[in-house]
Parts: sequence; structure tokens; C-alpha cells
Amino acid sequence: MTSAGVPAQAGGTSATAGQRDRNKEIGLLLEEYRTLREEIIHRVAGRMQMIGFAGIISALLVVSDRLHFDAPSFYVAILVLVVALLWLRGINRAIQRIGLHLRRLEVRINDLAAQGYGSTEPVLSWETAAQAGRMRVKGVPGYVGRFGGWYDRADRRPPAS
Repeated sequence: MTSAGVPAQAGGTSATAGQRDRNKEIGLLLEEYRTLREEIIHRVAGRMQMIGFAGIISALLVVSDRLHFDAPSFYVAILVLVVALLWLRGINRAIQRIGLHLRRLEVRINDLAAQGYGSTEPVLSWETAAQAGRMRVKGVPGYVGRFGGWYDRADRRPPAS
């Protein structure tokens, strides 16, 4: 009997508890998804700042000595650009690792939504669609993207659920 004096139905509370557990799990996964998307936004902003700072520093160093190959500022400018490019590659690789985790979260959330709500369409698909677009890039831009860390051939495999 419930507190209102109504007889409890057999199995009714476990189904409701199961749905609450699923809702709670979806909520936690969505919070992780949101947090990781914010992390990507911050990393992209940092990446753009790095590009700007490296460009400005290099330009100022090169202009300061009127671009002589025997001037040390020319080589310092080249070094700044190389370090910035390597840093940029590292940031891009980190973004791709986060993206891979996001695609796995999408699969998990979509599976839970299908189980709980009978959803036939994916609830989340942004990261999976974005990666599919990156993987369609061929030729020189594709090679530059892989070298720059924008995407990796290993990301062609479907995310594990």
C-alpha cells in the first residue's frame, strides 16, 4: 500500500525507479557533454590567441631589423612561429581527443534515449557530424589537417559504445 492508501502495483515502482535512474544517467552524461563542449570552446579561444600573439611577436621582431638573415631577431621570429605551430598542433590534438570522447558520449546518450523514450532519431549528433565532415576532406588540405592535428586517421573508426 502507498501512503495514500492505494495498493501499489506489482513492478510499477521498479519500472519508475529504472526510468529515474536512466534520466539521472542521461542528465549526468549531458552535463559531462556540456562541460567538454565548453572545454573545446576555451581551447579554441586559446588557440586563436596563440596564433595572434605569435604573429604579432614575429612581425615585430622581423620588422625591427628590416629582415636581415644575419640578424638574430629573424631567427627568434622563426623560432617563435615554430613553437607556436607545435603548440597549436598540441591544442588541436587535445581538442580531437575531447571530440572522440564526445562522440562516445553521443552514442551512449542516444542509446539511453532510445531505450527510455523510444527515440528513433539521435538526440545528439553534432560532434559525430562534425567529424564526418572533417573526414571528407581529401588531398593537400586533408594532409595539412592531419599534420596540424585537426583530425587523425585513427578517428575514422566508429566510436565505441
